[in-house]
Amino acid sequence: GLDGVDDAYVESQRHLLQPSAHNPRPTTVPPPIEGLSGHHLRHKTVVSVIGLPLRGQAHIAKRLQHYLDFFHGAHTEMFNVNDYADRPRGDDELLEALRNHFDSGGQGKQKHAIIYTTNAWAAAGSQWSGHSKSRRRWMKNALEAELSAELYLVEIQVNDELEHNLQYIQKHHLCQEQSDARNIIANYSKRFVTIQDDGTEDDLNYTKVIDYNKKVVTNNMMQTFLGSRMARFLGNVHPYQHHIFLARCGESEYVAAGKIGGDSGLSPLGHEFALRLAEFADFGVCKQASSFTCVSLTADQARCLVDRLALPKNMAAGVVAKGAWDDVPDSTGRPCAVREGMRLTRFLLQGATTFQDAPATVTEVVRAVDGRPVTLIFTDPASATAGDTVFCRLWTSSLLRAKQTAARFPRRDIAVEDGKVWQQLGPREYRNLNDLYHGEYEGLSSAEILLRQPEEAELRNRDKLGYRYPRGESYYDVIARLDDTILQLESYQEPVIIVAHQAIIRLLYAYLKGIPREQAPDLDVPVHSVISFKYDGTGDMEER
Repeated sequence: GLDGVDDAYVESQRHLLQPSAHNPRPTTVPPPIEGLSGHHLRHKTVVSVIGLPLRGQAHIAKRLQHYLDFFHGAHTEMFNVNDYADRPRGDDELLEALRNHFDSGGQGKQKHAIIYTTNAWAAAGSQWSGHSKSRRRWMKNALEAELSAELYLVEIQVNDELEHNLQYIQKHHLCQEQSDARNIIANYSKRFVTIQDDGTEDDLNYTKVIDYNKKVVTNNMMQTFLGSRMARFLGNVHPYQHHIFLARCGESEYVAAGKIGGDSGLSPLGHEFALRLAEFADFGVCKQASSFTCVSLTADQARCLVDRLALPKNMAAGVVAKGAWDDVPDSTGRPCAVREGMRLTRFLLQGATTFQDAPATVTEVVRAVDGRPVTLIFTDPASATAGDTVFCRLWTSSLLRAKQTAARFPRRDIAVEDGKVWQQLGPREYRNLNDLYHGEYEGLSSAEILLRQPEEAELRNRDKLGYRYPRGESYYDVIARLDDTILQLESYQEPVIIVAHQAIIRLLYAYLKGIPREQAPDLDVPVHSVISFKYDGTGDMEER
């Protein structure tokens, strides 16, 4: 029967598992789908992230939770030891909270938990801190005896303990100065005992992450599905601050015609977006502009440009915006973000194929525009003349529309030490980032699919995540092929711009935000926009 295995197959397969006239004895449980590989994780597991203070435990714990939940269906709850450490029965209450978590959801539902600290020093009195051999042994015994759960330990070891944690220290008000932080670490290190490799803790399941993704030591991890996946992920993740930019590729000829899939090039509107995106990549990413705005003016608005620009007394600052431009809408119809003092950096006349540097005076700008429709780029004054301030990466899919969207990005070779050269925004094409493959429906419109096979359209509406297009892919298939890509993405410290497709951006957005994957197919990803994510090293993420 199907009792207890609802998570072993997708909803759009359910009708195939029922007896019918031509198949009275059907397969009741189909072969596993890789995106649903968590269906066999029936054992309760608890992951405990330990280490000295200010090692990024919270960030790594939260990233691990998102990864296990999103890519492997290992439904994982987070438990912060600091929430229980000051309570008289805090250790017992945390054990009870774990029990309630595992008992919820019914029999046969896989449940996992991650225990971590946001302030290791304040949690040192708890048995769940795991900072000594006796505490780790207590955790293992308590979980096995009380919950029949298995313990996995993750110890973070870092030589430079403060480099990535200055923002963390300020955000959580752990101390006032770096010297205070070092005192906290020094005092805690007198209590902390690293997981022993002398044989006395060889029965434990553990991963030692040394200097983040530089070195990983595992013990009893690779024999299990969950353990091996965790070890792979932990070998890549780090808490250093870095940016990820998600850009859905410009409108394609197929999209303009209402068709899905295919490998068509960009429409004229898509090419316009490609030009603007290249400017953002240059100023907003490579030069780390604190403000960047792209605004298009009609002929009538362009004729009034002289009233909207000024040349400050410091002429080196160039032509700047005068007043706020709230009455000028951006491409989405909302008031544009041009503010007084922002420098006019570049402009593009209607019909032109490249942006040009803005002239040095208002008169020259007005003369160059000559009352014609124009697109203007405004940035903060400092970045307008700055060189590249960071190394940046560019990823695209291998499909034509994605490559064309990124074709105008600036390519610069930057000399680095040892005579090596960094190729700024050198494109890397990944088939793993290709759009969801629609199989037999490639090149058709939604109306044509509904007309030809209305039952398939109904199955997809019922199960957008699990529905697989005939001879094509499902969202689960795409999740599976993004797994290795995510590991690589987590390992980088440089800003990464990803130019991909609606399905891909939906999944990446959901993963980065911690949104359940079941909601991903319905996420709104506006065309001709960029979503910016910034890891802050605390486990939280800033979105713009």
